[in-house]
Amino acid sequence: MKETYFLSRTDAEGNERRMPIGIIKGATPGERITVFGGQHGTEYAGIEAAMRLFRETDPADVSGTIVVSMATHEESLMNWIQFAPTHPEIADMMLEAATGSQYIINCHGGEFTEEMHPYVICRLIGDEAAEAVAMRMARALGVGIVSLSKYRGEPPPDPSGARPAWWLWPKKGLCDKLGIPEITPEIGQVGDRDDLLMYGGIINVLKELGFLKGPAIQHPEPNVIGDRWWLTANQEGIYFPVVTVGQEVTKGTFLGEIRDYFGTVLQTVEAPDDATVMNMNIGMPVKKDGFLIWLGQF
Repeated sequence: MKETYFLSRTDAEGNERRMPIGIIKGATPGERITVFGGQHGTEYAGIEAAMRLFRETDPADVSGTIVVSMATHEESLMNWIQFAPTHPEIADMMLEAATGSQYIINCHGGEFTEEMHPYVICRLIGDEAAEAVAMRMARALGVGIVSLSKYRGEPPPDPSGARPAWWLWPKKGLCDKLGIPEITPEIGQVGDRDDLLMYGGIINVLKELGFLKGPAIQHPEPNVIGDRWWLTANQEGIYFPVVTVGQEVTKGTFLGEIRDYFGTVLQTVEAPDDATVMNMNIGMPVKKDGFLIWLGQF
């Protein structure tokens, strides 16, 4: 059986925020999993995969319950808003959608101005059994690269008000609040709606966990990202990258430069060490301290 409805909350200014939810109740009883698409509304591959999952999954093939959020941040999706913040009302609806589940898949990827190398964030919550399941889910997703993330409390105050890079000081996630395994696939880029890798990975995770019939593809253990570098602009200008995601670079490799309107070079960007280009901004304008590129070693 399938059900659809909207969760909704009203913010302090009287604006309604909605979240379209689809529930697939399997023919046989079992556990429950929540799949989120569109927490950032221009990360299309995850939204496409979530909608396809609900649309194409036959409840007769399901054991347990699959909860799908098709557009977690509807305002961001419908208004083409990049890097949209998760408002308290949205966070509250996400918590409601995930409560009662034993697993979470939160689909993300590159936004309109981001190129992204596929990888999956595996969230660590201090529970060895839950973390082992999360790593199993990450392996089953099949992209072969994992970033480990663990909540470490709030970062020390910064005079600028900026928050350090997300892997150094990640915020507390639903997995921390609910004490359950959660993975975050980072798949798709620059408005690409191709859901093949994301959708196929989700289906394999659902088979691995016993929600769908059929054997899961057994992928090798993924590479875990170790050291990484988050490179930013030291001033406002126009960014001209010269590398692509997935490219392996060595220490000192020229990655790009920031120029003014007249061609004067304001900043030269070089690789601080041997690494792989994981994510990069391809939008032309950048502000001071704005994101340019991040590199990872694995």
